[in-house]
Amino acid sequence: MAGIGFELQKILKDENMTSVAKAFGYSAILSSGPWVISMLVILAMGLTSVYLSTNIDFKDMMLQATVIYISALALSSVFTGLLQLPFTRFVADRIYEKRFYLILPNLFGVLILIVVIGFLLITPLSFYLFYSQSNLFIMLYISIFLILSLVWITNILAASLKLYKYVIFFYLIGYVTIYIASILLHKYGLIGYLVSFLIGNSLLFILLLLGIIFYYPSHNLENGHFIRFDMFKESYGKFYWKLAWSGFAGNFAIWIDKVIFWYSPIVGYAVIDNLHASMVYDFPIFLAYLTIIPGMAIFFFRLEVDFSKVYNNFYSSVSQYGTLEQIQGYKEDMISSVNYTIKEILFVQGMFNILVFLGTDKLFEFFQLPKLYIPLFYIDVIGVQLQLGFMAILAYLYYLDRQKEALIFTLLFASLNAFLTWISIELGPYFYGYGFTLTLLILFTLSLYILNKILEELDYQIFMLQ
Repeated sequence: MAGIGFELQKILKDENMTSVAKAFGYSAILSSGPWVISMLVILAMGLTSVYLSTNIDFKDMMLQATVIYISALALSSVFTGLLQLPFTRFVADRIYEKRFYLILPNLFGVLILIVVIGFLLITPLSFYLFYSQSNLFIMLYISIFLILSLVWITNILAASLKLYKYVIFFYLIGYVTIYIASILLHKYGLIGYLVSFLIGNSLLFILLLLGIIFYYPSHNLENGHFIRFDMFKESYGKFYWKLAWSGFAGNFAIWIDKVIFWYSPIVGYAVIDNLHASMVYDFPIFLAYLTIIPGMAIFFFRLEVDFSKVYNNFYSSVSQYGTLEQIQGYKEDMISSVNYTIKEILFVQGMFNILVFLGTDKLFEFFQLPKLYIPLFYIDVIGVQLQLGFMAILAYLYYLDRQKEALIFTLLFASLNAFLTWISIELGPYFYGYGFTLTLLILFTLSLYILNKILEELDYQIFMLQ
């Protein structure tokens, strides 16, 4: 991601409010990615369905389409989680070696692997989830899942390109297309909505892939191989299984509390066939996720501009035989950068949350949500803020190549979130959301302590334990 950091630093050279706004604006869009932006589009589609039609069946179809799409998002993110981090590390290693010609053919190899394995996994699951639906419906669902899986992987490379302005434009085109297509095809009901999702995400994937191909030209392919699977070859380093399971567990953990609520006999209900949702939990938690965009922007900016710089200074001084005073000085700079970033995230996000709390009544009126859900929304907002802090610490652990610690924390996230969410449902409505938030409070506190300890002992670990 260093390329993005350099570009953001160029923007800030003007040293005025406009440049700062531009830098944080780009950081917000790039850090949010398809996950948050897609929720904005879904909310817009839902509001449009409310205002354009008084037909109850039409509104129910929009709700069904939303749940179906979110289930595909969840399944695709968990599935590709096994490859997202290992592929990121593989690309980073090849960039370090300046063997850029290996990136594009290995991307094609990963995409083919995802399509083949994903198809084999999602097909029987689709027939189970939608046992009474038509073959066209199931085919569309499988296609949406596969396209979303491809988007998650291409997003890894596209988000780090120096062509970031075009990447932002690609996302805008893709999701605006979904919105427009949903209006044009709404007369076809549920099938029309699914086709809209498929068209928009397919266009997004194609644009991202074309951008990557333009940036990583293929005319220097080694031995003329257009498709490669070097990520799995020992000659390029062993496959990063810890990163693979960390990615899988991390994405699984993000969704497990929602799934437990969906299939709880107390608060869940069947939306269509075997696909469930939870009216009580879904709207507050997904609305809460939209509130963390300011915090995500700050973290993305600080990580790619501030921390990456002091991180490179530290390891350059180590590899180029810097003095002990220089090494320790750069280490202190890293610690200061981490502490400042965490404090800034919590402060800015906390202030934004206060504004959200003050306007919650009007917010719920705008989205036509029952005010009974407001207490759950409050606890969810706090929970997602803690999740942002925890994810920031995980990013630092990955930066420092502490794969073991990252794996342990993601596994704890998955197990604790599942267990405490189940406990919260059993305790009753007043405790909904507390399982998720308590999990993140525990993990954020513990991971912050571990990260601080790792940074304090970093120079000792490098020189004394080799």
